[in-house]
Amino acid sequence: MASSTNPLAVQELVDDCIDFLHDSPPDLKACALFGQSWASTAQMHLFNHIVIGFHISEEITTSRHQSRLLCAALAASPRLLRWVESLQIHLDTAPLETLMFLGKPYLERLRRIFIVGNRVSGLKVDAIQDLLSHTTLTTISISGAFPSLSDFLGIWTRCSTSIRDISFGSIRTWSAAGAMHPLTESPPSNAKIQIDALTLWWWSDGIHDWLNSPRCLFAFSNLKRLCLNENTSLPRWAAFAPSIPHVEYLQFEPLVPGLDLALFTNLKCISIFIGSLEYRAEVAFVFTTLLTMSSSNRIETVRFQLSSLTVLDADRGAELDRRILALPLPHHKAVELFYFSETPPPDDITEKLPLLNARKLVRAVCG
Repeated sequence: MASSTNPLAVQELVDDCIDFLHDSPPDLKACALFGQSWASTAQMHLFNHIVIGFHISEEITTSRHQSRLLCAALAASPRLLRWVESLQIHLDTAPLETLMFLGKPYLERLRRIFIVGNRVSGLKVDAIQDLLSHTTLTTISISGAFPSLSDFLGIWTRCSTSIRDISFGSIRTWSAAGAMHPLTESPPSNAKIQIDALTLWWWSDGIHDWLNSPRCLFAFSNLKRLCLNENTSLPRWAAFAPSIPHVEYLQFEPLVPGLDLALFTNLKCISIFIGSLEYRAEVAFVFTTLLTMSSSNRIETVRFQLSSLTVLDADRGAELDRRILALPLPHHKAVELFYFSETPPPDDITEKLPLLNARKLVRAVCG
């Protein structure tokens, strides 16, 4: 009789079982304590995404305690950082010593950094500069108030040439010298980093001038994905105009008029956020913008990001249905109703757009 192998001795089976627990930290922690053969896979999930510091609106006592435990664990076992692929930093509450520690060459797999802060100190500016130099880094999202525009621009001087996706939130300055404009003092950047995706979500002090100047170290000729809030003049900026015909995905909010979709000759998907407060005004503006598209456009998907399920009642759905069918969309394949939720939308939500639903051109998506 052939002897049977203990399943717990087969590393591939153990790894597969632990993988099923990827969203259950208590179970992963228990696995990490079982033994070395289980620890690596459990740690990979536990430390894949970590948060340093906490948002000031969160419950202070619990959040501070959890932050201290994490920082202590990383200081005691720096090799845990090798599992980190995504790093979120709340600069207002992140300990400076931890930020300086993260700049060391432990983050072997770091791909994404998300940075927010209301008031960034000069020492933390130096720490950010070290973090952005990690060669594996591809995605950066940053928002905060820096001592000066020079401090903000300084964090990019050694940034990774692997960066492809950048998101700028609200970038502000808080010192008395913050209003000084450094663009005339810095030399033009010759070695450009090609960016594939850009999010520009707010007007920010001096950042727009920098992005549109020869001194910006980023190039946008490969731009495929563009997300805008009120920066609808961007497609006509000198630095961006040549790349706009290559953009395939465009996301915008219905706040400021002036976006000409005819400039985007290679669009495949448009995504529009619609809230609930001024629904009719937003929809009217959205379709005024959509009607600027060329009749020879290549758009396949129109996505509406809805703030809640209550935004789309029967009357609003019928209006949306009618307006979409009137658009010049020769390659149209789907309308997506996107909800920011972890629970699936109701089965009948697509019926709010009866004509599109009858043609099987509408689907509900959540995320």
